[in-house]
Amino acid sequence: MKNWTIVLFGGLALSALVGCGSNASVSGMVTAGGETVDGGSVIFRPLADGVKPAIGKINADGGYSLVTAGNGGVQPGEYQVMYMPPDQREDEAGRAIGPPIKWRKFRAPSSPVNVDSGENDISITLEKS
Repeated sequence: MKNWTIVLFGGLALSALVGCGSNASVSGMVTAGGETVDGGSVIFRPLADGVKPAIGKINADGGYSLVTAGNGGVQPGEYQVMYMPPDQREDEAGRAIGPPIKWRKFRAPSSPVNVDSGENDISITLEKS
């Protein structure tokens, strides 16, 4: 009986670990007009109810990695991608400081993307709006 108890609890523990592994990781590159985008954020808005959105800051080299509510995982499923350009710095009077944000007139493609379990490399090509 003791061996069956160990097998039962071992199986339950393994099931719990497999369930925790249902999250995916998502990273990739963001480009526009043949260049890498060097700022802003991408947001993956889930198409299914009850799934949290994920966000990734775009690095200077155009790369991003998504996080969901402070942790590294993303729930597998379909997502609508959105692009948020970096904020333009302004002075006290509301006038732009520095060069205009190059990517502010671009948007993410309208077709949804699919995130699978495990590692996902999803490149995003922004379109001029």
